Amino acid sequence: MDVTRFGAVPQDRSMQLHIPAGLLGFPGITHYCIVDTDPELPVQWLQAQEEARLAFVIVDPFLLLPDYRVDLTPLDLMDVGAQTTTHLFLLTIVTLPRTATDYPTVNLQGPLLVNRANGLAKQLVLVQGLYHTHHPLTLLAPTASANGSP
Repeated sequence: MDVTRFGAVPQDRSMQLHIPAGLLGFPGITHYCIVDTDPELPVQWLQAQEEARLAFVIVDPFLLLPDYRVDLTPLDLMDVGAQTTTHLFLLTIVTLPRTATDYPTVNLQGPLLVNRANGLAKQLVLVQGLYHTHHPLTLLAPTASANGSP
């Protein structure tokens, strides 16, 4: 697959996603791919396919917060074409600093729910709980990706 920002990416190092409602702030952009430019790094890229200049750094939230918890509703499951959580995983978007004095943050309040089986995804909005949109990015010691069940 050829992704403008990254050039040719081997098929086994990317995953096509369809996010019917888009992401918050980007409702018209619904086709993305997850690009793993370096399997040794804990981050990946969420690259928009309709807009080559739009890409987000993403990370497995369980690397940051092993007890991260998201309660899924039947509608959430239906929106990603799942009956169980077997093939589901969560990703969070990293916000990179605009100045040298800022630090990267992670949006734990708006994780992406992804169905590995069919490529359907949606951005959740967690309205209750302890999570916020600017959780400081402090990665734990490098470990294998948890990609735990939500």
